Amino acid sequence: DPKSPSGTRLELEGVRFGYEKDTPILDGIDWSFSPGTVTAIVGESGSGKSTLARLLLRYADPDAGTVALGGVPLSEIDPSVLYSAIGAVFQDARLLRTSIAANIALADPDADRSRIRAAAKAAHIHERIEALPRGYDSVYGQDANLSGGQAQRVCIARTLLLDPRVLVLDEPTASADAESEHAIQLALASLLTPERTIVVIAHRLSTVKGADAIHVLDRGRLVESGTHEQLVDEGGLYASLWRTHVAARAIATGKEIER
Repeated sequence: DPKSPSGTRLELEGVRFGYEKDTPILDGIDWSFSPGTVTAIVGESGSGKSTLARLLLRYADPDAGTVALGGVPLSEIDPSVLYSAIGAVFQDARLLRTSIAANIALADPDADRSRIRAAAKAAHIHERIEALPRGYDSVYGQDANLSGGQAQRVCIARTLLLDPRVLVLDEPTASADAESEHAIQLALASLLTPERTIVVIAHRLSTVKGADAIHVLDRGRLVESGTHEQLVDEGGLYASLWRTHVAARAIATGKEIER
């Protein structure tokens, strides 16, 4: 019988997973994500970050070990309960050729305009929508031309409308310019409530500098955990990734970013 989770703590225990049985992409993953925190997962391309997001959303089940929400393995939770509890925002923002309001209310077409506007405000995209020719009635791709980062924030608003207790964001700033990246960071800060658990899969390290905890993956294994400051001081893989990120940003913008 399907069980109901008690709370919003996400826990992984002994998780191993590979798309081919003999080639694990993740191996021996043990960690938990606590309510009221933002946890970042970082690592080089191919380290297993997005695969981990798939397991947290139960798009796949681990070959060994368990992924549990509120003490219950995801495989034992009724799918409708699971997908109302866990929301996801992916790096490829997908909007339909319909009004911005309808795009935000995609998963809950009965949502009234006040809820749609509240979700847009939380995602820091309300003012941009208001500036469109027909505001929330503007049609994406017709009279609503949005940048990649702005479209991403509409997708964040869509997820927020459902008020998920767990939020998994996979590379939320991948397509964002500097202005949108800052707005997405503000949106992340406003999403945090004492009950909500937020997991961010990050490529741009500056997006998650303020995370409560950062987990570093290397070839499918957890190699470091800590805050940004702790990990920079340790001088390991994260510190190396941060130095590379700082140098790349300095070249791209002509400005140094803080440590």
